[in-house]
Amino acid sequence: MRVVTCALGLAFISALATGAQAQDAFMQACTMTTPQKMCECISAKVPADKKQAAIEGMRKSNKAMEPGGNLLDPSNLTQEQMQGLDAVVIAQANCNP
Repeated sequence: MRVVTCALGLAFISALATGAQAQDAFMQACTMTTPQKMCECISAKVPADKKQAAIEGMRKSNKAMEPGGNLLDPSNLTQEQMQGLDAVVIAQANCNP
């Protein structure tokens, strides 16, 4: 019984750490172009199952906006990344006053 309890505890802690890393990556990608307070609001509203794809999509978008970058071509995004960016846009619209 102790082994099961320890295993469940470790799994829970691991899940928390993974979620925290995803949160940090989201904020890092978001704050490249958006104020932190807005990014915090957006992050709270993006569904967890879309967050990783949103991070990947935002990174590609940020890269496209760098000096000398090429316009973001939606055909270079996966379906998941497009859905992640859609989730960010919807969340941002719900965060505006």
